[in-house]
Amino acid sequence: MIRPSVVLAGWAAMLALLALVLALFSPPQYAWALLAGAALALAPLGVVMLAPGRGDEARRVLPDTSLPTVVVAAGIAVSVVGLAAGIWLIGIGLEVLAVGLFALTRELRAQRRAGER
Repeated sequence: MIRPSVVLAGWAAMLALLALVLALFSPPQYAWALLAGAALALAPLGVVMLAPGRGDEARRVLPDTSLPTVVVAAGIAVSVVGLAAGIWLIGIGLEVLAVGLFALTRELRAQRRAGER
């Protein structure tokens, strides 16, 4: 089985390669800067995933689906696209991100309460 950190490292390497190719052949800086930023953002996530987990995985209560996680990801994506489109889109993306973080916090607190029962 492939470890998740290896998958993230491969994805980051592919994004970094695409950013390098775009930087060499494309004068606009937005496209390759977004790819390079995504590659750099994956590096700490991969390091975190290398760390061994806690020993209490059997007791964890996990939902089947999580809409707030999707809302957080969409807010981040809209904010990043706003770097190229304009400040108005960054504001919308940050608002979506704030709503998603609020909902995610509520979901995590509810999971914790359900796990204590």
